[in-house]
Amino acid sequence: MVILVNMIGIIGIGQMGKPFAKNISKCGYPLIVWNRTIEKAKSVLGPGIDLADSPADLAKKADIIILMLSNNEAVEHVIFSDNGIYPELNSGKIVIDMSTLSPTFSIDVSKRISKKGAFYLDAPVIGSVPQAERAELTILVGGNYEKFNSVLYIFKCLGKNIFYLGPNGSGLSMKMVNNVVMGGNLEILSEALSLGESLGLDRKTMLDIISLGSANSRILELKRENLINNEYEPAFKLQHEEKDLYYALDMARVSKTVMPATAVIHEIYKYGLSKNKGDRDISFIFKILKELSGKD
Repeated sequence: MVILVNMIGIIGIGQMGKPFAKNISKCGYPLIVWNRTIEKAKSVLGPGIDLADSPADLAKKADIIILMLSNNEAVEHVIFSDNGIYPELNSGKIVIDMSTLSPTFSIDVSKRISKKGAFYLDAPVIGSVPQAERAELTILVGGNYEKFNSVLYIFKCLGKNIFYLGPNGSGLSMKMVNNVVMGGNLEILSEALSLGESLGLDRKTMLDIISLGSANSRILELKRENLINNEYEPAFKLQHEEKDLYYALDMARVSKTVMPATAVIHEIYKYGLSKNKGDRDISFIFKILKELSGKD
């Protein structure tokens, strides 16, 4: 059964927003899109996909508004700036924010949006560009359960594992937990590989052996070829992992949770940003560690 909607809007046609638009369109739902860099938005236009003049224009025409933006500041601007979506929100509209944000900030946004009678779901994803292109993302949702069910058909166009986790902020809290493990795992793997090379071991052989035992991990499987071939075109940018670790540590301070290892690992990612490597793939953390060791 096809569920009819008047219009779905997507704001943020970047690495992830572009496959979002294509997959929702493949499901047969009409779309309107907007991006700060208009050429990126134009790249997805076609039958059933129109271009909005501004975020406000998109919100006026769409009943369901998907955001896929870089950080808290970008979301604040798109929603609450002079030409943002906020003035056009009403009780018939749902905002699905698939950006990775601070849970505290997201909860505050949901409260402000509720004053217009609209609903706000945080729905960050696990997975990067390849999973987005194949509609195989894991989607983590927080917010009103009834509204979650009402837009489940959209999530099914984008991912294969969809979790409702609780009230606003719950999806983002789970994303922080996941990315602490992911970023920490990759950093420790990179340290180990750097040590092994210093001791004369072959990088590919080390990865082959690690993958056979209890030290194997999903991030090793995903980033294996990057690490072997020194190829760091971004699927998930290093700067995004640094941001997520920053948000996680902020939540740790609020919740009085001790995370000493994560605090140190965050500094390594932050060092990568200071060297203008934030736009490289997260696996570039290996090269950063080699540089810090004076071996690259």
